[in-house]
Amino acid sequence: MPDFPRAQIDPSAVWTFSTRTLTDFTGKPRADLVGLDEPVYTRLDVPVSTRSSHTAADVWTVATRTLTSLAGQPRIDIWGEDASFEAGTGTRKTRIDRLANMDAFDTPIEGTLTADGTEQNLVLDEVAGNPPRFLDGYVDLSAMAAGDTVVIRQYVSLVTPVSYKKYAEETFSGPQALPLLYITTKTGRYGIRVTLQQTAGTFKTFPFQFFRRRVA
Repeated sequence: MPDFPRAQIDPSAVWTFSTRTLTDFTGKPRADLVGLDEPVYTRLDVPVSTRSSHTAADVWTVATRTLTSLAGQPRIDIWGEDASFEAGTGTRKTRIDRLANMDAFDTPIEGTLTADGTEQNLVLDEVAGNPPRFLDGYVDLSAMAAGDTVVIRQYVSLVTPVSYKKYAEETFSGPQALPLLYITTKTGRYGIRVTLQQTAGTFKTFPFQFFRRRVA
């Protein structure tokens, strides 16, 4: 029999003790979890980044790539029509077809013309392909002085090869109270021509600007 009886301690007496101290710890904090003695959240990407040796560039440099799945149907989610856009039959396709028959403005035809006594072209509109077109614009006669005479003529061709026929002719003499002359819209298919000829006085320089609309 031992000299002293063994202590009989209830476990609950240990846990209810207000101050307890660990005298030993096996392993290192976190090292047993993530392999390094650092916060867990800084190592979460390790399993992801080590799954493959391929980089994003490796994927995009592959010459042939194939989609193995596609949610929805091609184009129907975009256009509302399950067909190629060009071959469709829906309202959108009908409206797109109209674009080929809509007229649009070309780059303005503008500049200056210095008279030399001959009949000179302000604008000669002969667009390749002979699409219908509309032409109008302005001629600035501000430079005209006493003794000056200017003739403006307009021509249209109704046939091809081009053969112009005179549509209008107007003569201006001396200083102009309303110097900005507007050439009203002309419609043509094969050609429209507007000319200026100074027939008297000291030759002047005349600014002009024309606008052309034609079927695309």
